[in-house]
Amino acid sequence: MANAEQIDRPSDSDATLINSRLVKAWMSWSLVWMTIFPLVGLLVSAKFHSPDFLGETPWLTFGRLRPVHVNGVIFGAFSTPLLGMLYYMVPRLCGRRMAAEQWGWWELIAWNLFLIVGSVSLLMGYNIGFEADEYPWVPSIIRFVVLGAITGQVLVTVFRRKEPRFYVALWYAVAALVWTVMNLVLGSVVLPYVSMLGLSNTMLHGLFIHYVVGLWITPAGLAIIYYFMPVSSKNPLFSHRLSLLGFWSIALFYPFVGLHHYLFSPIPYQHQSISIMTSMMLIIPVWAVVTNIFGTAKTRWGEILGGGSADNYAAKFLLLSMIYYLLGCFQGSTEALRRMQELTHFSDFVISHSHMTVFGTFVVGAVGGMYYVWPRVTGRQLWSANLASWHIWLFIGGATLMFAGLIVQGFIQGSMLEYGADWVDTVKEMAPWWVTRTLAGATMDVGFLLMVLNFYFTAKLGKPFDEPAVKVSKQLEAKPTGERIGWFERPSAVFVVAGLGFFAAAVIIQGIVPSMLIEESGNKVQDIATGATILAADYTPLEKRGRQVYIREGCWYCHSQYVRPVTGETTRWGPVSQAGEFAFDQPQMLSTRRIGPDLSRVGRKYEDGWHIAHHWNARDVVPDSIMPRFPWLFSRSKDGTPVLNDDGVAVVAYVQRLGTNIGDWRETFVSTRLTGGEAVQFAPENTAELQTLGKEIYERRCIGCHGVNGDGKGPSAIFFKTKPRDFTTGIFKFHSTPGADALPTDQDLFITISHGLWGTAMPPWYSLTSNERIAVIQYIKTFSKRWQKDEVLAPIAVAPEPEVSQTSIAHGHEVYAANCVICHGDTGHGDGVLATSEQNVWGLPAPPANYTLPAGVTGGVKLGHDGTHLFKTVMNGIGGGPMPPYAGTLSPQDVWDVVHFIQSLRIDAHIQELKTAGMQAGDEQSARGRLWQDISSAAGKGRIEAAVLQAAPPVSVAATTTLHTGGKVDE
Repeated sequence: MANAEQIDRPSDSDATLINSRLVKAWMSWSLVWMTIFPLVGLLVSAKFHSPDFLGETPWLTFGRLRPVHVNGVIFGAFSTPLLGMLYYMVPRLCGRRMAAEQWGWWELIAWNLFLIVGSVSLLMGYNIGFEADEYPWVPSIIRFVVLGAITGQVLVTVFRRKEPRFYVALWYAVAALVWTVMNLVLGSVVLPYVSMLGLSNTMLHGLFIHYVVGLWITPAGLAIIYYFMPVSSKNPLFSHRLSLLGFWSIALFYPFVGLHHYLFSPIPYQHQSISIMTSMMLIIPVWAVVTNIFGTAKTRWGEILGGGSADNYAAKFLLLSMIYYLLGCFQGSTEALRRMQELTHFSDFVISHSHMTVFGTFVVGAVGGMYYVWPRVTGRQLWSANLASWHIWLFIGGATLMFAGLIVQGFIQGSMLEYGADWVDTVKEMAPWWVTRTLAGATMDVGFLLMVLNFYFTAKLGKPFDEPAVKVSKQLEAKPTGERIGWFERPSAVFVVAGLGFFAAAVIIQGIVPSMLIEESGNKVQDIATGATILAADYTPLEKRGRQVYIREGCWYCHSQYVRPVTGETTRWGPVSQAGEFAFDQPQMLSTRRIGPDLSRVGRKYEDGWHIAHHWNARDVVPDSIMPRFPWLFSRSKDGTPVLNDDGVAVVAYVQRLGTNIGDWRETFVSTRLTGGEAVQFAPENTAELQTLGKEIYERRCIGCHGVNGDGKGPSAIFFKTKPRDFTTGIFKFHSTPGADALPTDQDLFITISHGLWGTAMPPWYSLTSNERIAVIQYIKTFSKRWQKDEVLAPIAVAPEPEVSQTSIAHGHEVYAANCVICHGDTGHGDGVLATSEQNVWGLPAPPANYTLPAGVTGGVKLGHDGTHLFKTVMNGIGGGPMPPYAGTLSPQDVWDVVHFIQSLRIDAHIQELKTAGMQAGDEQSARGRLWQDISSAAGKGRIEAAVLQAAPPVSVAATTTLHTGGKVDE
């Protein structure tokens, strides 16, 4: 063993410095976790293309397994060997045994307990909602105690060292431990338990999660690489100066990059820019480190690449890790650029970066260290060079395929969305790529299993180990003669300046300062419809419970909750996110991934029944969905029908609340605001082609609700309060053609499909191209013979809208009282004397609309409060419903007056909602003007009496709490 000591510490022997049994125990458990947690990742990957795989057990869903995999790789597959190797590296580099070495056995037991308890807790749903720190408090405390104890041991050993030199591996090890102890306080104490605004929570969590990667995994991994590369290659370190450059540039730049995953969010712009700048500057330490490590292999390439010893394979894995480090970090720096993030953020491009750096670089680096250490702590030579060769080549093949495939996926999905593709089409496009990812991951896992097998037989059957007889420098690091040791490479400098100083500076500059800026506005938001300042409301107790269920089931791993002002997100999802919306979000749910659509504006997009059906079986609603089933959110009614249990009711209430704090924005949403349909002009000979395309669209978008035969009996229909339309009857609710049940024009159907029907399960389909919407219309017509035998009449003429005046509204009220009050009630709440007994032609309840409700609330109007739509509806009636046409009863002037009265009901209710939400009295008149302009073309042209804008008429409004209750109103 003498030659080994010449490399590491020539004056002492292993027996006097290192507890080989302790190191071997840590390495043995490392093999366990390196096997288990990547295999969990394989199960997670399989769920992308096989969402029903292991899907009936809550413990084994994507949302439960993913945090086990992510945290397991970080703290199990990487941190366990790192902590074990500290007991090997630190004594050798310090010339003395590890302080309180016997603690290592108890720390190993506690660390494994932490991993087991933490993983089981996550599988059971005990998730606190912070990515990379989801563990509940019990395992978090165990983790903190172990890392704190080991930090103390290392620091005491370093400050009592016999070796005067403070080698670069110790710089990284000390800094990593100090940074991480402080970061765990930030992540496990400050984030979950210190009250703050949601966006402040977001910024601090952005710092935390990057500190896990950049201030724990990176420096700890580089400590391994800097130590084991020289000793395994039998060459001194290439450059001491590059070591200094790499360490101090990481220490300076990495603490500030934490916000670059939240570009285009409401976080202050200048602080986003700081994160971009420092992310780009990280190219400096990456080049320094890579150059240093590859330079260390200089003159030894032939022996390293051609050799079959454990040391050769250690060097091979270490060099491989540097290749992935260079590629992954270059990708990460460019990923922070605004244009790149517009295109690739939320996609698999980000996942490629995280896998390439965490797994491809530092787990592989830890593997290299283990190949070097294992023969020395077992006293046995590597059992099989062939298995080691298979290991590295299987990993290279699988990892390269996975990383490259994920990058390509990110560009494909980002480009599709940027050019307006429907969200679910991008998911379908990813399916074959996800299969490839699983196969690549399986290839990597096979390599790790071969490593475990090889190490096992090395310990049992390997030949006695003899240290290679190679004379090398007695020092690990080549320093020019006479070079003095500067203050910046002393332990105190690393501990105080890098460990404490830069960390504190980054938290202050990138966490506390922007939080102070945001605190000034608090929960203030701008109402989208009026521009008035209002206050976002806190969640109700039911919604808070639903939020916890949402976190427990891991919904936030797939769904983001913020809309960026780029790549068409404001036309796809809704208005751009505002800082005040997140005031009560702790933990924050902005997320960094979109496997499913963004949910920040999903509230009131569908009725509750759609969400119920979606949680029962998402593929019954959207056949291309990869969302898992959640049968444990249901119980069975007496007739066997699934009904939501308390947790299910709560999570639906939470989802319906999302996006409602910025007012009634759906009324004027640009993507659904249509007053006319797309001009439908195609030759008769193209009908068959359109129907073929329409059938394809129907089977992917409509079949879950309307059924295979178009009879409204799709598998999800049982959950809906408003049943899907039966296309076989040829009767449609809204039409511009005269007559109660007249066939609609293609333009009418185009409007309905594009706009959706508020308060029902029918969403807007503006995400389909115009051609696709026209095609599905042609296919829908094939379900009913009416289209062959009945004529589609010409639309009625819409009379010019008169001025909006108090006289018009008052007369409209009189006409309304004479014709509408019996169903809709005197104040328009849909509570007339016949309201509960009304039925449609299918014998189903058809309650009258409540005109005062916001867009999307069940029971309100279906196609909006705009004047043209209301005029046509009053004139032509509701197809299949109890509301008759009034074309022969009322004059166009009477109808417009009724329309103005109905619109005034909604505007008065809307104003009351805004007042309740904190709108100042001085803003009321301008708010009324904006609301009238939004729904009345006459008002939009300035033809509205000033008196109409002054005050609300004395009409009782019950919908005054919708902004605070997520749209729930007593009906």
